[in-house]
Amino acid sequence: MTARFLATVALFLVTTPTLASSEDAWKEFRAKVLKSCEKAVAGRLEKAQIAVDPFGSDTYGVAIARGVSTDARAPRSIVCVFNKRSEKVEASGEFEP
Repeated sequence: MTARFLATVALFLVTTPTLASSEDAWKEFRAKVLKSCEKAVAGRLEKAQIAVDPFGSDTYGVAIARGVSTDARAPRSIVCVFNKRSEKVEASGEFEP
């Protein structure tokens, strides 16, 4: 009985922050994804315009950066993937929009 109760409480504590996210928390999340993506594409895209998925997936924030490639000198896109837990970002290679 005690183990079941503790498991239930643990599950509740793990899932509550996700369920209780306020609009302010989502704004902060989007700002982190945007800033991380800006850093990840700096020097790779000129005049980058970045669109952030408002909520991302359960695990990741996602953004698409569009701009002019500093290498190809042509319009390109880069996808940024932001790990919600570690807050590290990875950027894809460049591809044509």
